[in-house]
Amino acid sequence: MMVSKRQLVNIVDSSINDLVRTFQKDPYFFYTENDLHCYLYHEIYSKLLPEGWQCRTKDRRLSILLHKEYPTKQRYSAKGLKENVPRGARGHFDLAIWNPEKTEGRVFSAKQSASFEEEQETFVAIELDLIEGNNGLEQAVHHLKWDLLKLRSAENEIKHGYSLVFVRDWIHRDRFLKETRDEVTKEKAIVVLYVEKSKEKELVGSLSQKSFLNYKRLFYDFE
Repeated sequence: MMVSKRQLVNIVDSSINDLVRTFQKDPYFFYTENDLHCYLYHEIYSKLLPEGWQCRTKDRRLSILLHKEYPTKQRYSAKGLKENVPRGARGHFDLAIWNPEKTEGRVFSAKQSASFEEEQETFVAIELDLIEGNNGLEQAVHHLKWDLLKLRSAENEIKHGYSLVFVRDWIHRDRFLKETRDEVTKEKAIVVLYVEKSKEKELVGSLSQKSFLNYKRLFYDFE
């Protein structure tokens, strides 16, 4: 029997919680950001029997609901952080879960760019970032804004969006929180979860107004 939408949200939330706890306990368990992707994919997938993920699309493709690097329906200029750009490219979500109630009414992949809306509805979308050491501040700020742009785009149809920022021993963490404060504290629909583990600090909470499990909301006041 295919999983329900409520089950999916519960599975995603508990899997993210597992990832956060693992990072807090052993932050160098993960070598790259892609390690975070793979760990979370496995956590989500393993919470159901394989049959619970299977689905059939309108064009009779047998697939599953969970996918990595699933494309957006909106086109963007990633460098300029602009959407609905005629000559722009589609973005991708680190992890995506299709709406189980709509798979049979939508195709596996659109054959033409004008038919992206015929593709599967992205019910859950998750973006991750791993920042550490002397990673650049400008790139990290741009990464977060780029992730939020994709998650916010109405054309992408997302019902549950997550931006997960993992930080370990990073020299720019204070400036990052200061420069992104206005961007994230006004966010009501997307979970922006900040997870930090360093020699001096261990911190986890939501930077946005959207709550996540029992984690507190973090609001930073900087001069």
